[in-house]
Amino acid sequence: GGGGGGGLGGGVFNIPPGMRGRVKIATVCLEFNKTDPKPSIDYEIRPITDLSSDPAIFQICRMLANDEVAQPVAQAAAWHRTDSMTWEQLLAHDRVRLSNGYYERFFSPEQVYWAREVVVEAGIRAQRDANATGQPAQSWRSDMGGK
Repeated sequence: GGGGGGGLGGGVFNIPPGMRGRVKIATVCLEFNKTDPKPSIDYEIRPITDLSSDPAIFQICRMLANDEVAQPVAQAAAWHRTDSMTWEQLLAHDRVRLSNGYYERFFSPEQVYWAREVVVEAGIRAQRDANATGQPAQSWRSDMGGK
């Protein structure tokens, strides 16, 4: 879903310990080919560092949370980074393929175009943050322009 308020403004909420709550948020999958999430499943909120040490992924998720990019664009960018999927593979990935020949692609050419731009920008932001903190950009890849 598309979470209103993105990062902080308007999207702040509090769920007391031991209580359950519902909130719609925009997310990306960081593991390609996992089953699609369902609202009927309980999820645990965990730090992104449990799944990735790539600072570009942090930046992509931050851009999504701040409503700077659309969810499908962020998803394509994330799978490019986490699973080394090429832009061509992302363009060819099917959301639906039926035996009668009907198919729907997961990403449009426009979404993949913008995902490429997001990956470049995420790399720039990750490097900028690393320079500002004096820390090396972990898992930094020199091919930020993409495959």
